[in-house]
Amino acid sequence: MAAVASKQWARCNANKSKSSDPHRCTYYGPGELETYIHTQLQEDVKKAQLKIWYPGIWHRPSPRALFRIHALSVMRDNSGDDLVLLRFISNSMIVSTWLHSSTQFTSALQWQSKLMTTTSNERVYEHTLISHPSSVEEYQERNHTIVDNDCFKGSCIIIALDTRRGEGSSEECSETHLHPPPCISLHTISDSTTIGKVEWRPISYDDNLSCDDTEVDGFIIPITTSNCDDNTMLSSSLNEEGAPFLFPHQEDLFKVSTIYPTTIEHNNTQTSNEIMCDFGKEVLGQVRITIVPPSELIISSSSSVEPPIQLRVGETRAEALNDNGEHFEQSIDLRADDADNTSWLSSHLLAFRYVRIIVAADGTIDADALSVVCLSQETQIDNAGSLDFGVNASSVSQVDQKIWDCAAATLNLCIHQNFIVDGIKRDRLPWLGDVVVSLMANAYSFHNTECIRWTLSVLGRCGMEKLNGSTNKYASEEEMDARVQVTESHVNGIVDYSLWFFICHWLYQRYFGDESFLKQEWQLLEIRLINLVELCSDKEKGWFVEHESEWVFIDWTVEGDKSVPLQIIWWWALDCAHDLANSMLLMSVDDDAKEALDSIVDLIEDVRSKLETSFLESHDIQTGYTRHAHLLGVISGIYSRLFDRASGDWWNPDTSDERVKMTKKCRKLVDESKAALLGTELAGVATPYMKHLECLALIRLDERSAALDQVRKYWGGMLETGATTFYEAFNEEETISDVAAFYDRPFARSLCHAWSAGPCALYPEILLGIRPLSDGWKEWACSPLEGVSSVTSEIHTTYGTIRVQLDQTQLRVSVPDGTTLKLMNKSYEGGLHCIPRSVLISSELAKQWSKKYRGWHYHEKHVIPPNPTIASHEGIQMTDVPTVFQLPGDDDTFYMSFVGFDGIGYQSFIAESSDLVEWTNLRLAMGYGEEGAFDHGGVVLGAYHYESYRIDAPRMLKRTKNDKFLSLYGAYKKKNEYEADPGYQGLASSCDGINWKREKDEYILSIYGPGEVDDWEKHSIYQPWLVEHDGVYYNFYNAKQMPEWIEQIGIATSQCLYDWERHCDNPIISVSKDGFDTQFCSDAKVFWDEDRKHWVMFFYGVGRGAAHIMIAFSRDLIHWERDTTPLYQAGGNLSGLDKKYAHKVSIVYNPKNDTFYMFYCAVGDKGRGIGLITSKPL
Repeated sequence: MAAVASKQWARCNANKSKSSDPHRCTYYGPGELETYIHTQLQEDVKKAQLKIWYPGIWHRPSPRALFRIHALSVMRDNSGDDLVLLRFISNSMIVSTWLHSSTQFTSALQWQSKLMTTTSNERVYEHTLISHPSSVEEYQERNHTIVDNDCFKGSCIIIALDTRRGEGSSEECSETHLHPPPCISLHTISDSTTIGKVEWRPISYDDNLSCDDTEVDGFIIPITTSNCDDNTMLSSSLNEEGAPFLFPHQEDLFKVSTIYPTTIEHNNTQTSNEIMCDFGKEVLGQVRITIVPPSELIISSSSSVEPPIQLRVGETRAEALNDNGEHFEQSIDLRADDADNTSWLSSHLLAFRYVRIIVAADGTIDADALSVVCLSQETQIDNAGSLDFGVNASSVSQVDQKIWDCAAATLNLCIHQNFIVDGIKRDRLPWLGDVVVSLMANAYSFHNTECIRWTLSVLGRCGMEKLNGSTNKYASEEEMDARVQVTESHVNGIVDYSLWFFICHWLYQRYFGDESFLKQEWQLLEIRLINLVELCSDKEKGWFVEHESEWVFIDWTVEGDKSVPLQIIWWWALDCAHDLANSMLLMSVDDDAKEALDSIVDLIEDVRSKLETSFLESHDIQTGYTRHAHLLGVISGIYSRLFDRASGDWWNPDTSDERVKMTKKCRKLVDESKAALLGTELAGVATPYMKHLECLALIRLDERSAALDQVRKYWGGMLETGATTFYEAFNEEETISDVAAFYDRPFARSLCHAWSAGPCALYPEILLGIRPLSDGWKEWACSPLEGVSSVTSEIHTTYGTIRVQLDQTQLRVSVPDGTTLKLMNKSYEGGLHCIPRSVLISSELAKQWSKKYRGWHYHEKHVIPPNPTIASHEGIQMTDVPTVFQLPGDDDTFYMSFVGFDGIGYQSFIAESSDLVEWTNLRLAMGYGEEGAFDHGGVVLGAYHYESYRIDAPRMLKRTKNDKFLSLYGAYKKKNEYEADPGYQGLASSCDGINWKREKDEYILSIYGPGEVDDWEKHSIYQPWLVEHDGVYYNFYNAKQMPEWIEQIGIATSQCLYDWERHCDNPIISVSKDGFDTQFCSDAKVFWDEDRKHWVMFFYGVGRGAAHIMIAFSRDLIHWERDTTPLYQAGGNLSGLDKKYAHKVSIVYNPKNDTFYMFYCAVGDKGRGIGLITSKPL
């Protein structure tokens, strides 16, 4: 087929030579080198007789291309007045070349070519491009001057190359023959030539640039030719010491090492003598057998002699013992490896652990004297990551170590010829499903970016010729239905793999942060996306519409309808494409490019929004969910997105019955999926591919212990069957005799498969909580799991090596410069950090501790209404900020302070109760300050100094030596506004606990001081909370950052309550990126839990369209870990009392009925008042 030339230039990436000059860079068109090697891999697989089916329309590299080289400074040739513009090495002959300046000046060039060498059936040329003086003169006439021989700086040279020219037979020049892609090789260090960017674009096979002028970038380019032909070329001076020059596409991309069997068994029969060699592990390589014949036997030197031995190989012992040719999975041909035929080598690469050699029992060859080795091919790993449990690891940790090491060995073998191949026996070619898992495994183990780039480059070009708008579209004689063409374009011929393609690109950016690769591949991503959106999605509902002829894989066995998980993957692909498009927007500087990207973002948002609406409108979103659908729902992020959509805007909540119903429907999504994944009712997954994703879902659900159990059971089960690498598929009930069979063939299963390398990524995240939070690990998380004894993980990133070492006493973390570690709501910048283990709390432990404070029962009415009756204060419109306390000597009376807003500002009032339900005797506790004072606009009492801060202790106020009660309070300077910024904090005192006044005339904390005020608190300071511990006073306060209007919690300390110092690690509770506290983390109330020896903080979060009551835990009052699930969500009161907001709590324990009472500001259908929920029904 003929290829249609693209009219767009693509930037080339430099490929460093591994075997030639290290200062030389070779440039290919984007994806051309990769697709050339990939095509060779396919041919190798056919020759090796691997039993595979490899669907997909695979791109082949173009033998003709244009290169455009920018920003040249030039040198004058010593032989005359000619200017040497460029000297380079190529595998191609020049068709034409010309100079093009930024001022639209174009000049034809001439060139000289020298034949360097002929290697691997390819010729190597040295080309020199020359501009004659007339060109210089013409250039000067256009107001340019020669300065230091640099008259062409800022121009570009365009070169047309063709690897078919100079080749021999007409068959080699045909379109079906695989020609190497044209390339140019330049020195990266040169005193005389400066190279800017190098660009490329293919040329149509039908173009004939050597005969006619052509148009490039809107200019007619004159064509010139060299006066040297191929037969008269001279030897090149660049061919130093006679060493052959190798281009990257000719180099070996692996290292060869000799591996010897660990055991050898002999078995002699009447007809044959055999040896069975066990290499102790899975290997990929060629088998070499050396024969030591009896002295009287002379082995023939003929090259056509038949091998005197027979070869059998197997991943299992049973496979190596098989003599039925129908069941051979690989070619076992041998070829002579020396002149006298005493050394024999397998003709092709083989994947095996066992080798069986069969010789005749006639004494011609002594089987005992045979030497058998494997010439193993492995990828060279320079900076491998690690997971190390230490020499004193427990027996369980020793198994964990074996699983991780085995997974790493699996991945290492499956990185073949710079690609991630699915299996080393079958198929030895890239499939996208393997990339999903192996990409993450690679990030934690080898950090091999090149194999990911190569694999995604090749897979991304699969079927692109069938898509509308393709840059390399095959001409089709028949017009085909566009939808059918999209079907034929799928990556690996599989629908979901085309969708996973976008997810893999997102994962690659997240784990490796390679913006240059995104720029290179974006056009292909965009074309595939547009075709899928326009031709495969329902225009009204957003659903992905399957074609009857399409293959949807998901997993080998999926119970129920595969279309359910497919729709989740479709949403996930759209969401990832949205992020990628926005990343491109951030990198773009051209207005036209930005406009095009904006339209792509709009297109994605439109389809994604329709799809989300379709999910929300479903009667039961999870109807028909399989285990696969549940796990994909969790890790894709769609549950969070649906909840956000259903919740609406927090500042103007939609409290309609329809909205409330939809929100409740979304609330159960995570819980339902957690129950399904932890349960056994649904059919299990069939492959390590999906088992990895299932474990990842459990991690996201804060069920890391369950995920760890799954890893040990599943991958540990493979070890129990004798695995040295992990399998393509596995059933936990299988034994060693079962693992080889697949596809109705006894030995078809791949026992070294890339998608089974998941434990490389799972273990660091399960045990230490290590994962990237932003692209390229610029921001990353760490959270050790409770119960883990000692483990060290090293992960290589673009910024440097992350090293996390956990032992019995501390967590030592090396944070690479340029990155930020997030650990327990705190940020750690580059450097070594040592955190005492005693302060660490995992998210799982936080969830476990929070169970004690769940299961609340609501009281239908406000206990303090929005407009209570208070003598002399009849204008109260709203009540807020409840805080319960008691006075010494009176155990039976409870007091509650609260604020009332009268349209002017806040004032603090007090009510009293004997049963914590009925509140009476409401009166003023502290009113407005005098004009000009920091509390003139309002006061908010509540941060009382208690005798005890135990969660179950009486809320008894503590008297000072001066027989006073003290409280911190919030304050506002301005009147006639609701919570007018900026806020202040003051210190108040009371002699009776009822009537309060300012104790200190100056504020104790504000946006003006004391100390340095950080960005997170520069706009306003809000309500304090006071804790006394070990002679130190702690002030927990929330502050506002604008214009985002984000509120977060910080801490200040004092020795006397009058003078305060902000803590250096503020904020101690920050807003989350997703969930119920993305906007606010506010109004902390902190107590000591004596039963479990930790501090507990009740606070409110704003997110998901409302305010909710949240909880966090600490061992030292500084390091906090929250439970991301609210204790109580807005809308929990069925009367509608708290439809909008449930926040600003006060908790008190009543020993008389063993019940916790939690008072809170409830905002809903009945206004803003004080609500009540209790730990037991009243």
